[in-house]
Amino acid sequence: MTWHDFGDGRAVTAASFVAAARSLLDAAVDAAGGGEETRADFVAGLAACLATSGPYATLRLDAGLVDQGVRGELATNVDAVSALVLDLVADAPPPRQTGPADIHSSCVGYSWIPPVVRRLIGGPELHPARNLYNEWLWQLVLLRDALIPFTNPAEVPVLAGPDGLTRLQDARDWFAVQVMTRRIAHEAIVRFAAEVVAGARAEGAYGFQHGGAVVLPPVALDGPVLGPAYLLTYRVGTLVPEDVAFFVPATGQETATLSAPAKAAGEVEVVSLSDRLVPGPPGPAGTRTLTLVVGFDGHEWTVDLGQALRGHRYAARPSGPQRTSTSDTATWSGCAVLREDGVVAVPDGGLIPTGGQRALTLALLGRLRPGNVVLWTGQDVEPGSVLLDVRG
Repeated sequence: MTWHDFGDGRAVTAASFVAAARSLLDAAVDAAGGGEETRADFVAGLAACLATSGPYATLRLDAGLVDQGVRGELATNVDAVSALVLDLVADAPPPRQTGPADIHSSCVGYSWIPPVVRRLIGGPELHPARNLYNEWLWQLVLLRDALIPFTNPAEVPVLAGPDGLTRLQDARDWFAVQVMTRRIAHEAIVRFAAEVVAGARAEGAYGFQHGGAVVLPPVALDGPVLGPAYLLTYRVGTLVPEDVAFFVPATGQETATLSAPAKAAGEVEVVSLSDRLVPGPPGPAGTRTLTLVVGFDGHEWTVDLGQALRGHRYAARPSGPQRTSTSDTATWSGCAVLREDGVVAVPDGGLIPTGGQRALTLALLGRLRPGNVVLWTGQDVEPGSVLLDVRG
């Protein structure tokens, strides 16, 4: 007897997966003697495993390279996804069929909290309870980790198979190593997300399309400029005709120095731009480029979306005291930047108003040379910085 109806493989939401896994939990509770206290202890054990610190945590984020913005984004999202999973466990409806009496668990030996140890360590009659609890714990830890890359985890269809999410074991272990021990590359997050959703490997991609939906950083899908730069959003809809496509950066951009004269603050008009994403021709191994096209008054400028998202990841987001005036700051026209070819260097820094427009800001981030670009909301910053004023 199995605990799910996933067959040889199908996409399921987190709610559907947790609901199916409840048969494992119910069977484990019954095999351990039953009772709501037993169930509460088992759920508490799951909560301890989903924590990001402490002796029972399966993904430690309380140590390592703490100065990374990506680590902060991931840690916040891990907490949010863990809370989602625990809420779904609390609300999961009773299963339509009785769960298995025993199971061969794939669990890799996650630690048990003391109340669970007291429930499960005993005579041989508790062997099925241990197996069932281990498998339930293992499957829901895999689910939590599978959803970490996404800003909207409740909406993401995860590809489950005959063994639940066990197919993700190797990919999850690889991703956990990246998260816990290394400087986390955006490509690593995208690669794991593609394994979760599509069962495919994305190399060097910043997003992908699969099964009638696109997965991209949220700022590329109308998300806020000051929102996450490393996480991904799942959105129903297509950009290219292929069922599976991996979006990769274009290559070979030259560097230009902005030569238009600087203007005084208040002299540069911020125009409203239209925008759209245009796919490039199919490339090797199912790859495509995407071009962000922005237009105003009959003029259009193009920026490679991969370069724009790279600039978004590299741009500083300072905190600190607010500057009282920008009257002494050289102000540049965003259109002057977009008119240049390739990557643009702004001499001696300055201020570029955007009017809070997402598309204009993203287009500028795709043209400005990374390194001293700041997403600016009024803070005091180091001299020589290029301030993209993202205030509306």
